Amino acid sequence: MSNKQQNSLLPTEKQMISEVLALYGFTSQWQGERSKGGMNNSTFVLHTGDGTYVMRQYETHNDQAKIAFEHGVLTALSDIDFELESPKPVNSLCSDYEGRESKGSNNIVQKNKKTYQVIQDYHTGATKIVSLFRYLEGVNPVWDYPDQLFLLGKAAGQLSTALARLEMKLEPVYPPYYRIENAYPLCTPAFLLELCASPPVALAACTEELRQLQHELPRLFEALSGMEQLPHQLVHGDVNASNVLVDPAGNVSAILDYEFATWDLRVMELAVPMSDMLTIDKSEEWMWRAQANLVQGFREHVELSATELAAIPQLILLRSLDVVMHFISRMLEGTDEPEVAVDQILKLKQRVDWMRRNEQQLRELLTE
Repeated sequence: MSNKQQNSLLPTEKQMISEVLALYGFTSQWQGERSKGGMNNSTFVLHTGDGTYVMRQYETHNDQAKIAFEHGVLTALSDIDFELESPKPVNSLCSDYEGRESKGSNNIVQKNKKTYQVIQDYHTGATKIVSLFRYLEGVNPVWDYPDQLFLLGKAAGQLSTALARLEMKLEPVYPPYYRIENAYPLCTPAFLLELCASPPVALAACTEELRQLQHELPRLFEALSGMEQLPHQLVHGDVNASNVLVDPAGNVSAILDYEFATWDLRVMELAVPMSDMLTIDKSEEWMWRAQANLVQGFREHVELSATELAAIPQLILLRSLDVVMHFISRMLEGTDEPEVAVDQILKLKQRVDWMRRNEQQLRELLTE
C-alpha cells in the first residue's frame, strides 16, 4: 500500500472534519490527509484556500481542563517575543455553541472553548476533543552527529526562559514529575512495587527486569523527597526529537506538543532530553558528547544552581519511571498492548544500570 493510500481519509473522517471546519469559519473546499501523530492523538493536515492547518483529535482523554491549559500556554507564548515557533490554536467563530443534530457521521454536541470543539461520533456515541492549529514548516530531526544536540539544548533553554515569563490564569492539571504518587491512580508507586514483586503474565517478557527494579525503585522514590525546594516554573516537560521541528539548515525552528506542560522543576526541561539520550542507538562516546552538548546548549540561556545540577541524575531516572507508569496505566485501561509497557520497562532498567556505572562521570560533566 502506498503512503498516499495509507494517509487517505475515510468518509467518516471527511464528514467530521467538514463539520468541525465549519465551526472555524471554513466553508470552501478543502483537501487533507492523515499525518503522523503521537500516541495520544490523531493528526490531520488540511489544505484550505486560507492556508494549511493541522487538526488534532485527542484520542486517550476527554479532559477539557488539560486542553484548555495547553491552549492557554500556546496562546500566551504567541503574545511574547519567543524566538522559536509554537503551534497557535485557531479561534472558532463564537464563544458559545449549543448542541445540534447532524446527518453526518458525527454530531457536534458542544462548543466549550474558542480554540477546541467537543464532537460526538454518530455511530459509537463517544465524545472526543478536536482543535485546529496553523501548520508549521519543518521536519523532526534525526540525530546523526552529537553536535546537533547543542541545538536541542539551546532550544530547550530558550523555551525555558520564555515559559518563565508567562503569567497563566488557569491552574495546571498535571502534577510535577516528582509528585509521581499523584500522577497515575491506576499505577501508584505501591502498585508498581507489587507488580515488580509479582509480575503479571502480560509482562512476562520483562519479568527479571521487574524483579530487579523492585530493589532499585524504593531508593529513587526516596530521592524525590525535598525536590519541592528547587526552583519551579512552567515547563514543557517533553522536549525531544518527536516534539521539535528543524529547518533545512538543521536549526531548531519550532517546539510542538505542549500537552503535558505544567508547573514543575525548572531543571526538568534539561533532564528530560538527557534521559532520552541514554537509550539512543549510538556508541557510549557519541552519547557522552551528545550529553555535553545538550548541557552546554541549555546553559546558554539558563543558569542552573549547584543544587539543581545535583538533582539531574535522579531526575533522568524519574523521567523514565514516569513513562513506565504512564504506559502501564494505558495497558491497564486497554489503550495499549503490553508490549509498549515492556519496552519502556526495559529502557528504565537500562537507564538504572547505566546510572549505577556512570553517575560520578555524569556529575563531573554537569559541573564542568
